[in-house]
Amino acid sequence: MSYSEQLLDSIEEQDFSQANILLKKALDSDQPEILASLAESLTNIGFTDLAKQVYRSLIAQFPKEDIFKIYLAEILLNDGKDDDGLSLLYNISNASPAYLDSLLVQADYYQTNGFLETAYSKLTEASQLAPNEDVIKFGLAEIDYLSGRYENALELYKDLLKRQESFGEISLNDRLFQTLAKLGRYEEASQVIKSNNSSLLDIDSKYQAGLVLLTVNEDDLAIKYLNEVIEQSPDYANAYRLLVTAYKHKNDNEQILYMAQTGIEYNEFDPVLYVEGALAAVKLNNNKTAEELLKKGLKKIPESEDLRLQLSNLYLREGKDTENLQLFKNVAEDEIELRAHWNMAMSYQNLEQADKAKSEYLLVYPEFKDNAAFLKQMIRFFKTQAHSTDIVKQLLQRYLKLEPEDFEMQEMYADL
Repeated sequence: MSYSEQLLDSIEEQDFSQANILLKKALDSDQPEILASLAESLTNIGFTDLAKQVYRSLIAQFPKEDIFKIYLAEILLNDGKDDDGLSLLYNISNASPAYLDSLLVQADYYQTNGFLETAYSKLTEASQLAPNEDVIKFGLAEIDYLSGRYENALELYKDLLKRQESFGEISLNDRLFQTLAKLGRYEEASQVIKSNNSSLLDIDSKYQAGLVLLTVNEDDLAIKYLNEVIEQSPDYANAYRLLVTAYKHKNDNEQILYMAQTGIEYNEFDPVLYVEGALAAVKLNNNKTAEELLKKGLKKIPESEDLRLQLSNLYLREGKDTENLQLFKNVAEDEIELRAHWNMAMSYQNLEQADKAKSEYLLVYPEFKDNAAFLKQMIRFFKTQAHSTDIVKQLLQRYLKLEPEDFEMQEMYADL
C-alpha cells in the first residue's frame, strides 16, 4: 500500500496524528501519478492545505505541467489568496495545452466576484480556442443573460438544448423560458413551460413559471406552480401575492382572502396583501375582517397611503365618519391624497359640518371635475347650502354633459 493510500485511510478513520508524517513519506516515495490522485482526493474531501503541499511538490518536479498550477490556483482562489492564484494562472503561456483550462478558471473567478465583462472576455477568448465546447457556450449564455443581452443568450441556450436538457443542476428549458420572458415573448415562454412540465424542479423556476403564466392568463396552471412553491417553501413570500392575483382573475374572493392572510404571516410589510385581502373580505360581506386587516397593515406600514385610503373607504361604507376623519388627524396636509380629501368631505357632510365639507369639496374639485360620481355628490351637498344656486347650476351643467340620461339631475336643473 502506498503512503498516499495510507494517508487517505487515516483521514477516513479520523486519525490525524500521522498525517504530516505520511504526507512527507508520500512526497518522498510515491509515484507522480499517485501523488496527483492524492492531491485530487484531498481537495475533494476538503483537506486543501495538504493538497496544496502535494501540488507544490508536483510543480517543483514538473514545472512545465501547467495543469498542476491550475489545480493549485483554484484552491488558492477558494481560500481567498486571489493574488497568488491569479499570478499562477496569468503565468501560463497561451501556447500551453492547459491555457484553455486557465481561461475557464479565470472566467469562473471573475464571474463569481461580479466582474462579468472580464469573465466574458475570458470566455470569448476560450471560445476561439474551442468553438464547440458546450461549457464555454453555457458560460457565455449565463453572462449574456445576467448582462441583459437576452437575444444572444437565447441563441446559445437553444443551441445547447439541441444536445442536452440540463447543464449540471441547471435546466436549460428553465433558462429558455425565462429568457423568452425577459424579451417579452410570453406566449412562447408559456409554451416552453407547458411542454416541459416535469423538468421544472427548481423552486425559483416554478415561481417564474407562475409569473409568466399569469401574464398570458393561464391562471389555473399558474396556481398549480405557485401552490407547489409554497408547499415546498411556505415562507416564499412573493408567491402569495401572485396567488392573490391569480385568484382575482378567477373572482375567487375566499381564496384571495386566504392567500392574503397566509402571505401576511410571512411578510408583514406587503401593503398589497392587506389591501387585496380587505377588498376580498368586503366582497364576502365580512367588513370586520377587512377592518382588522387594514388596521393591522397601517400599524405595520403607517406611511402607506393606499392602506389609509382603503380603510377610509371602508369607514365611509360603514358610516363611521368620526373614525374616518380621525385617520387623517395626525397626517401632514401635503401627505393626504386628493381622493382622501373627497372622503373627508363626505364625512364632514354626514356629520353636518358644512363649512369643512365645503372646503374639502372645493379643494378637490379641480382634480375630480370630470368624475360624474364626485359631481353628483358635490351637487347634493351644495343643493342644501344657502346662496349656492349659481354653483349648483354650474355643477349640473358639467354633470349632465357626462351623464345626459340622468333624469333626476335633469329635473333639478330645470327647477333652477
